[in-house]
Amino acid sequence: MPKFLSIAWKDLKITFRDRAALITMLLTPFALSLAVAAAFGGSGGGSTAGIRDIPVVIVNNDQGDLGNLIVEIFNSPELVDLLEPTLMSDEAAARSQLENGDLVSVIVIPPDFSERLSASQSANSEQPQGIVEVYTNVARPLSSGVVRDIINRVLSRLIAGSATVQLVSNQLVETDRIAPEQMAALAPELAQRARQLVQGEGLISVEAESVAGVRRTEFNWLAYMAPSMAILFLMFTVTNGGRSLLAERESGTLPRLLTTPTSAGQIIGGKVAGIYFTGLAQMGILLVASYVILGVPWGSILAVILVTLALVGAATGWGILLAAISRNAAQAGTIGMTIALVFAGLSGNFIPRQALPEFMRTASYISPNSWGLEAYSKLTSGGTLADVTTPLAALAAMALILFIISVVAFRRQSQ
Repeated sequence: MPKFLSIAWKDLKITFRDRAALITMLLTPFALSLAVAAAFGGSGGGSTAGIRDIPVVIVNNDQGDLGNLIVEIFNSPELVDLLEPTLMSDEAAARSQLENGDLVSVIVIPPDFSERLSASQSANSEQPQGIVEVYTNVARPLSSGVVRDIINRVLSRLIAGSATVQLVSNQLVETDRIAPEQMAALAPELAQRARQLVQGEGLISVEAESVAGVRRTEFNWLAYMAPSMAILFLMFTVTNGGRSLLAERESGTLPRLLTTPTSAGQIIGGKVAGIYFTGLAQMGILLVASYVILGVPWGSILAVILVTLALVGAATGWGILLAAISRNAAQAGTIGMTIALVFAGLSGNFIPRQALPEFMRTASYISPNSWGLEAYSKLTSGGTLADVTTPLAALAAMALILFIISVVAFRRQSQ
C-alpha cells in the first residue's frame, strides 16, 4: 500500500475508534434529522410526508348561509390534501380533543353569524359582527398557522363580499332603481352573488417547486433534513481534521514524521486523504442509514455517489485551507466552527432554502453546503444524474480551487 494511503488509513481508524467522535459524526446528525422532521410534520417514509391532513374540528352554531359556506370551503377539493375537517356540534368535546393533542385547531362559528355579518355592513347599523373563535394546538405551530391563515382569508372575503352586496343594495335604493320593499325579493340573488365573490379564487395554494425532468412532489421534511444535517456535520468533521493537522505540528508528531524516509508530499497527502476518507465514510453511513431506517428516497444511486464524492472533496478543501491559513490549532478550531455555522445558516441547513431571502441563497454558493443540498433535494424529488450536473461541476471546481490555494498557502508557511 502506498505510504500516503497507509497514513490516511491510520487516521481513519483512529477517528472511528473514538466513541465521542462517532457520536458527533453519526448519532447527532441522525437524531437531529429525526427530531426536526418530526417537529415539522415529516415523520419519514414517502415523498408526501410534510404538512398535510391537518385535523380540524368545526363547530357551526350558525343557522345561516355563511356558516355553511365556511364549512364547505374547509371541505373543498383545493384543501382536501391539506386539511382533515370534521363537523361537530359539541364545543366542549371538541376543545377536549384539542387539549389532548388529537387536533390542531377548533373553529367555533357563533349563532346568528350570517345575520350579524350582514347587519353590521349596513351604514345605519351598530350591531357588531359575529366573532369566529379559533383555538389552536401550541405544540404544532406551523399547522396551526396554516389553519389560522385560511380562516382569516375566508372571513376577509366574507366581509368584503357582504360589504359589496350591501353597497350595491344601498345604491339601487338611493338611485330609485328599486323600491325598498323590493329588496326582500332580490335578497336571494344578492346572497348568491356574495357567495360567488367568496368562492371566486383559491384560498391557499400548496405547491412544490419543480424543474425540468423532475416529478412534482410535496415537501418532505425528512428527505430534506437527512442530507442537511449530514452536510452540516461533515463540515464540522473536515474543519476539525484541518485543526488536528495543526495540533500534530504543535505536538511534534508532524515534524518527527518529516524526519522519516517518507516525503513531505506523501505525509501531507496522507493527512488530506485521511480527512477525505473520514468525511466520505461519515456521509456514506448517514445516507445509507437514512435510506434503510428512515426510508429517504435517494433516487439514482450513481448520481448520489458522484454528488457525495464531489461534496466531500469540496468540504475537505475548506478543511485544508483552514489548516493552511491558521496559525495554531486553537485558531483553526474557532474559525472552523464559525465557517461551519455561517455556511449552514446561509445555505439552509436549519430551514428550507426556499424560505431564505434571495441574497442569502446567492451568497451561499460559496459553500459546499448549498450545492450539496440542491443536488440531494433534486435526487430525493426523483431527479437523475442529468439534473445534478451543475452542482457536481461546481463542487468539483470548488475542491480543485481550494486545493490549489491551500498548496500555495502551505508553501508560503514553510518558507
